[in-house]
Amino acid sequence: MATSRRFDDLPMYADDVDIARAVLGSGHTDEWKAISVILEREGLPPRDPLMGGRYWPGVQAWFAKRPAPAAPIISLTAPGRWATLSSDKEGSDRAPGLSWRPRKDGKAAYWVAREDLVRKGFKPSTVRIHFDPADPFHPAKIAAKCRVLQAEMLTWQRDGGAPRAAAFDGTFRSLIRIYETERSSPFHDLKERSQGFYLYGLRLLDQTIGTARVDAVSGVELRRLYQDLRVPAPLTKKQRKAGDTKAPDRARRAYTAIQMLRVVVNYGRTLKLDACDVLGDILSKMEFQGVRRRENRITHEQVCAFRKAAHEEGRPSMALGITLQFDLGMRQRDVIGEWLPDASPGAEGIVDHGLRWSDGLAFSHISGTVLRKKTSKTGKVVEHDLAQLPDTLSELERIPASRRIGPLVLNEETGLPYKRRVYVKWFRTIARKAGIPDDVWSMDARAGAVTEALDAGAQPNDVMNAAGHTQLSTTQGYDRGMLKKTARVAQLRVASRKKKDSEGEAGQSA
Repeated sequence: MATSRRFDDLPMYADDVDIARAVLGSGHTDEWKAISVILEREGLPPRDPLMGGRYWPGVQAWFAKRPAPAAPIISLTAPGRWATLSSDKEGSDRAPGLSWRPRKDGKAAYWVAREDLVRKGFKPSTVRIHFDPADPFHPAKIAAKCRVLQAEMLTWQRDGGAPRAAAFDGTFRSLIRIYETERSSPFHDLKERSQGFYLYGLRLLDQTIGTARVDAVSGVELRRLYQDLRVPAPLTKKQRKAGDTKAPDRARRAYTAIQMLRVVVNYGRTLKLDACDVLGDILSKMEFQGVRRRENRITHEQVCAFRKAAHEEGRPSMALGITLQFDLGMRQRDVIGEWLPDASPGAEGIVDHGLRWSDGLAFSHISGTVLRKKTSKTGKVVEHDLAQLPDTLSELERIPASRRIGPLVLNEETGLPYKRRVYVKWFRTIARKAGIPDDVWSMDARAGAVTEALDAGAQPNDVMNAAGHTQLSTTQGYDRGMLKKTARVAQLRVASRKKKDSEGEAGQSA
């Protein structure tokens, strides 16, 4: 187990892993990733792209000047029970505009605009701030969101009630901020999970080339950026203990950064920024090696082993979930759904701490033995006759009649649909018990469904429709049965030769 680093042990430019251990103690690296983003807005020295770390004496000096944090805004005394509010006052400098309102499950956080500005036409007057009460850093995140909203309101007031575009100062950092904050930006049209992926890539860009000028970057420097981001990370203690001698290169990390660079530069072009026009032309002529497509899939034999292990573990929901993914060829999200923020008052449906469940399979999608559902990604409606799927029918028949309403897959512990991370965690636990390798993931059930269908001789167009794809090329990308297909081609070619040879011999004999 990694130990905490002493303050005086760190080098002049320390990486975030060592800083996290020094500031928070061991085991908090992931938490530091979220905290550092918030603290940078308050003045924490950012990572130096040249040195590859944060200037440690500057970090120490910044923390020494930072005032002691106030008591937590809220705390949990027991599951589902809120403690009384702390001394943090609504409208304080730390969390301006913050207001707590009672809800059935406790209290909800809102940012409230000044009444005098609302009367003059400022919108929105209130914003629901969603948070995870189990997250120990949610008070800081709520406060940060309040400060952002307060700044937007004061900017509106300063500009005489007219929205003001974020300023472009020529740097990538300002371009990224414009893309993130402008109301016209397509960033705000992304789904919650996609926004999280984009933010990861945007933070990566900010940390590496944020201070560079857009008009000063050449194609050579972009290629160097990509290569630098691919460099493997140092081996962890766990990897060294396992006997690993070299960490894999980080191609996905590098490719993500380049893709996000294309996104923000193209958005800059729509704003008629000359520097983005030039860089956009350069990027359009450059190609970067993408991430290799996954080659793993789940087989029917593995699904059967998983179902058995899931029932032994007391998790029939997991047995049903993976069976549905495999039999229907659906994305995990379309089976278990996802939890999205919902700021609407009096929200209906399944709501938990300000998050609304959506897009998952429910009993309302089944009529008789036919299941119909619109897929979340393409909006295409897929239909399946469950009478042709004995494994799925077997799992559904285990559900008591009194429970056959609402979502199909429910977490036994909470009685609510699974959160994605919990579902994935239980999949790995049960998969190991079933003897399924760790490099086979829950999402590979979809590839297993497509591969099994094509190997069985199903028509590609039929498989495309069953999987809810809109293009045949997408379906072919899920096919993991290359060896069988090349063997089938070889057999047909050899059979054709033999037929020609036999016909030639017959002709000679005649």
